[in-house]
Amino acid sequence: MKTLVLRDGRTLAYTDVGDLHGYPLIFGHGMPGCRLQGQFFHNQALRHGFRVLAPDRPGIGGSGDQQGRHLLDYPKDIEQLADSLGLETFSHFGWSSGGSRTLACCYALSERVELGVCLSGYTNFSEYDSRQTLREGANWPIPWLARYSPGLVKLSVRLIARLSRRHPRLYMREAKKLVNQSDHDLLNLLLRGDTFQQDQMVCMESGGKAIATDLLTELKDWGFRLNQVPTPILIYQGEDDAFVPVDYARHLAEQLPNAELTLLPATGHLYPLAEDFQDKLFTNIRRRLANKTDVRSPLPS
Repeated sequence: MKTLVLRDGRTLAYTDVGDLHGYPLIFGHGMPGCRLQGQFFHNQALRHGFRVLAPDRPGIGGSGDQQGRHLLDYPKDIEQLADSLGLETFSHFGWSSGGSRTLACCYALSERVELGVCLSGYTNFSEYDSRQTLREGANWPIPWLARYSPGLVKLSVRLIARLSRRHPRLYMREAKKLVNQSDHDLLNLLLRGDTFQQDQMVCMESGGKAIATDLLTELKDWGFRLNQVPTPILIYQGEDDAFVPVDYARHLAEQLPNAELTLLPATGHLYPLAEDFQDKLFTNIRRRLANKTDVRSPLPS
């Protein structure tokens, strides 16, 4: 774990993996999750010549809390991280709850973020009017609850976090029941190692308040509209995702000015952690960056 002291005195913790001299990709972790998710990308990032930086968001893992924050506070932290590392430009990719953070950076730091990638991320619900689809993500009803009772979200997440800390095996067992078959098989593979469970438990140890705050930050108005995001965006979405309905990805693709949507058949929510997908993802990122005429950071050879 590496750390940076931000201008307001908070600590920003992050992992730094892949090719340390490669083109920089900043990763927004999912929720529940933390900076440790960046480690899953190490092998393929190293192979493709990418450096992956994965920060803990405020209150999660090793990063200090930030009271009263909004989604657009996230790019300010990322800007300071990039400045500290001497990164003039970079790209940002995010999984699940990290998708909204990707789009926030592509809006607020558009002069520095050369490409954005959303992997099964949420849309801006302030621009999205479909209560039925909110309910369709029945295995993760937090977006629906947030619309009607943020207080109930906080209470629910606190209870989940407390039970998960006390009974981690039960947490993992219940997680397997919520996913489709492809996710189930991948989860079994991930649990042969320690990183996935460590990632989840570091997040849970951060406490229900921190987790709920992180979730609610992206479930209220983002402070910008999707059609104001100028950066090219790649959107990936599993068609059998039990947590994020396909309609969210379609909405993003319709509203963003420069977006490419890839739907993945017979695929759930955990696919970004699979190295075969990462190989295809990094190949596509390299291709897209190579086709841009204004990329300023050195690309992988």
